[in-house]
This record gives sequence, structure tokens and C-alpha cells, in this order.
Amino acid sequence: MDEDEEVPCPKCSLTLNTPYVLCKECPGMVKICLQCFSKGAEFGGHESDHPYTIIRDDLPIFENSWSAAEEMTLLKVMADCGYGNWQDVANRLRVRGKNEVEKHYNKFFINQPHPELPQFPEADLERVPCPVVYKLCDDPPRYPDSSQVFQLMGGYMAGRGDFNVEHDNYLELELRNIDFSAPPAEERDELEERLKFEVLDVYQNCIAERWWRRKVIRKYGLINIRKHRLYHGMYPCKFKGLLDMLHPFMRLCNPEDFDKYTQALSLQFELKKNIHKLMECRENGITKQRSVKIFRVLKSRRGEMKSHRHLLDDILVHVKDESACQSWLQKQAVLETMTKGAANLPLPSVPRRIAPPMDIVGLPGYERLSKKERELCAGVRLVPEAYLEFKEILVGECKRNGFLRLQQARTLIKIDVNKTRKLYDFLVSEGNLTKEPG
Repeated sequence: MDEDEEVPCPKCSLTLNTPYVLCKECPGMVKICLQCFSKGAEFGGHESDHPYTIIRDDLPIFENSWSAAEEMTLLKVMADCGYGNWQDVANRLRVRGKNEVEKHYNKFFINQPHPELPQFPEADLERVPCPVVYKLCDDPPRYPDSSQVFQLMGGYMAGRGDFNVEHDNYLELELRNIDFSAPPAEERDELEERLKFEVLDVYQNCIAERWWRRKVIRKYGLINIRKHRLYHGMYPCKFKGLLDMLHPFMRLCNPEDFDKYTQALSLQFELKKNIHKLMECRENGITKQRSVKIFRVLKSRRGEMKSHRHLLDDILVHVKDESACQSWLQKQAVLETMTKGAANLPLPSVPRRIAPPMDIVGLPGYERLSKKERELCAGVRLVPEAYLEFKEILVGECKRNGFLRLQQARTLIKIDVNKTRKLYDFLVSEGNLTKEPG
């Protein structure tokens, strides 16, 4: 890029300075500044996934101490000042001395001029050409006619590029007996000619319909269904559920746009997951990135310790429950004494272990919950999407009847009765449900 020519960035309108990005696909040599390129700017026909090259002039050409930008400036100054005026040239360059400029210019532009293009050695050609080995590939796949996949593809012959039975397959039989030769002038029938042209118009529409059907099955990834399904294996397991729900929308865009959309959603999913992890670290007092690894290790160790629970842990969990403490102490006394009279004593049962809260961070619908709703879902071990669905059902039924009893709520949602009661009590306390008619 000429230094005297100020070329603006087409996105931000700022003057381009090297280094900048040159799009290799857009016509007209589209040039973008690094700031807009880093943000994925798109405008006109330019998209962020186009191939590109970086234009820079800070690399050396002849010797390491002189950059390409200085070489271009030297040639422009020499054209203005003339050969021999080395002091004036050095003053224009500012960072080079008189002797240094004279020595460099005479060496590389007078005494040892380099060719405009580098010379590459010719490739060694083999005298005896090797035979080309043909190998039948699996893309496009060639399914047998009796397979279920072939039937799902509508009888499309991928290797041949057409259908086994085309749209309006016998239309050519209607045209074979029509004579399109020009009759004598005295025997011409205008109505018959118009009918022939109408038949040709119908046949032309049939050809266009056949072409459209072939294009649909090729364009929307319906040929290699197995390969298309394996491609989705690159996404996380939690994201595949959302991807399955997006499949019906594939017909609204071409495969490339759909892949871009799914990749963007997957990136958004990972970013949200990482943000929740950072929020968890911040809630636990972690402010340095180097401390995150230690926090993860200690958290995993704590989880392993929780998994190896014993009776004392159960008592510590229910330390405020006097009956639970007495039950454990009585059982331990019976087991330790094992006397003749105490051997026949019934052993009291230890209270059932309460399941730990479920980790719902990052699950679908988590951002739509309030703080109290998140605590409820984690405590009753209910995924956010299911909670939102149950809430909508219960609230809708309550608005329809004016009230909602617990027994009615248990018939509407088929889950554990204890979870239903906790959910019902929570919605009543929040004012979303009314127990009795007013």
C-alpha cells in the first residue's frame, strides 16, 4: 500500500496502516484493519470466514537491518532528491546516516541488483510416470435398493446423481408421438401449435422440478446421513439435546449456514459454562487465575470425602435432630455390648441419608431462574427446564380454576409426591398459587 495514499477501512473508516488484512475471496481487494478483523466484522458481501492474508512491511528484504517499509521510502526519496545527494536523503529518512544510505543503495540497487521475482529450482520430473490407482470411495455412499436408508432418501442414486424413479417419470411418453416438424403453410393449425407449445412448457416445468429435487437432497446434506450424524459427535453431550431440537430448522438454511449457527451456539454454551465456573470461583474467594487449579483439586477431594460417608457423618448432618442422635447412640450401644439380654433388642433404624443438592449450574433454563428457584431446584434435585414446565402447568391450571389444591397438583405432574409438595408449597409461598377459592 502506498504510504501517500490513505485507504480507509470499509467498516470503521479509519486509515489503514500496516499490518492489515486483505480478503482473498471478495472482489475488489477488500482491506480490513486488525481491530475490525479481530471482532469478526462483516459488511456487504464480505463474511468473517473468508480466506485472508496479512499485508505487512516490517520484514527484511535485502538485509536484516532494513525493513520493506524503509526500502520503499528510500526509493521514493531517491526519486525526489536524485542520485548523489546522500545528505538530503539521510535527512529525509531521519534514522539513517549519510554513509549508511550510500553504501546500502549502491550495494543492492546499483552493484548487485536483485531480480524482481525470486528464482525457484525446477522440480525433478520422473521419466517413467506412475500409474494412477483408482479406489472406490464411500462418499457419496451407495446404499443397496433394499436398505431402509435408500427408502428414506426417496430412491436417490447418489453415485448417479438422480432418482431411481424421477418426478413424473413417464412424462416423456406423452411427448414421443407429437410431431414438431413445420407443416406446410396451407395445413398449419394455430390451435394445434399453441397446444404443442403448452406441452413443451409443461415438460420444461417438470425438468425444473426434477432438478430442484436433486438439488435439495444434495444441498441439505441428505446423501451421507451417517457422516452427517457423526459430525454432530464433536459437540458436548449436554449440547446434543439442543442440537436435536434444531434439526427441523435445517430446511430453512443451507448446511454451511446451519453449521455456522450450531458452532456459534456451541461456543456460546461453552462460554456460559466457563462464566459460571468463574462465578463459582469468585463466590469462593478465588481472585487469581493460578488459584483456580488448586480450588478444582480441593473441590474434587472434598467430593470424594463426601462419597465415603459413615454413620457419624449422618449424625453430624442431623445434629439438630435429637431423635436422630438418640437413635444412633442406642444402636452403637447395642452393637458394642452384644450381651445376652441385649442381643435380642431390636436395632433402631438410622434415618435415611439425604441426597446432596444437585449441581444445576449451566443446565438449560438455569439463567431464567431466580435465586430462590435455583436453591429449590438444587435441593429437590429438579432440572431447571422441568421446573419451568411444571410451574407453567400449575400456574395455568390455577388461573383457569381460580385455585389449586395439592391433590390436583399431584395429578397434573407425575413426579415424586415429596417433590410435588415442596414445589407446591414454594409456589404458594411466592404467591403464584392459591390453595382455596377466595
